[in-house]
Amino acid sequence: MQEKLRVGIVGVGAIAQAGHIPSYLRRDDVEIIAFADPEESRVREVAKKLAADHGVATAHVYASLAAMVEDVTLDAVSICTPNNSHVELAVYALEHGLHVLLEKPMGLSREEGARLKDVARASGKTLMVGMTHRYREDAAVLKRFVEAGDLGELYYAKTRILRRRGSPTGWFTDAKVSGGGPLMDIGVHALDLTWWLMGTPRPISVSGFLHKGIGNDGLDFINTWQAQSAGNEDNQIYTTEDFAAAFIRFDTGAVLQVEVAWSLNGEQDDALKVDIFGSKGGVSLDPLRYYSVAHRVLTETKPVVGMGAYYEREINHFLECVRTGQTPISNVTEGRTVIDMLCGIAESSRQQAEIRF
Repeated sequence: MQEKLRVGIVGVGAIAQAGHIPSYLRRDDVEIIAFADPEESRVREVAKKLAADHGVATAHVYASLAAMVEDVTLDAVSICTPNNSHVELAVYALEHGLHVLLEKPMGLSREEGARLKDVARASGKTLMVGMTHRYREDAAVLKRFVEAGDLGELYYAKTRILRRRGSPTGWFTDAKVSGGGPLMDIGVHALDLTWWLMGTPRPISVSGFLHKGIGNDGLDFINTWQAQSAGNEDNQIYTTEDFAAAFIRFDTGAVLQVEVAWSLNGEQDDALKVDIFGSKGGVSLDPLRYYSVAHRVLTETKPVVGMGAYYEREINHFLECVRTGQTPISNVTEGRTVIDMLCGIAESSRQQAEIRF
């Protein structure tokens, strides 16, 4: 029988409770040993609920990753904390011999991305970035079309997530903690997924635009994502943008347009949309389509597949990489490039000029 992997969860907010913890619990070759979170009452409640709901021993609870690592033996950790703590926690875990699944964004600066890549390489451990949308079944199908050459030469792509009103509450709107607004929150998913589907070409320049046009306008009857950490529940601190757009050029000659918003005076369109155009065909996500020409007529293919249990697929892939040593689909090298692009967008907006890499 395969020995169980011993996993710790760092940060027990919404993403841990909705994605990471349930996905680990579906595996019989994994045991959640411990939780770490500075909010003591919340982390104890999560541990007790886990034990009661699943008939397992109550996990150890700690106020920090350091205390956890000093007290229990672990193989891997999921880091699900606010953005500004990602790099320091991941570095600490790697340097203490742990495999790491790190929630997005991987870091908040180009320097952080470079540092984490170097530490991961030196550690010999798996560092996987939680770019969840790469693990959607419909995205995997589109990737097959692209890799099979069905699109021909790719030359233009666009992606967007546009919420009419959807600014989250809590630390998300505090730039010191989040590193940015919708660009770092949902834009990272849109950019990463589309770039990955395009084959991860090397970016050579970016022109970006960030703007806070609406912010927290206090409308009635609007329910949005809420951070489970205490603090800033009414968004008294709102120092991020609520809209971002970018135009990125790649070394292949292809270009990518990105649009993301938490709040926008326009039609609600908050699903992750992707369109990629090539010389032989094109694909889209939401709706899922492949467009081409056959026998001198236009054709449209509608693949029959949904999103699937993508958090579970992500966790399963991470555990496979831990056991086999294979490179993750969402790896640290590509995670660093995504951070470079995100930071380039923000810097371009500040300078009101194109940034070259």
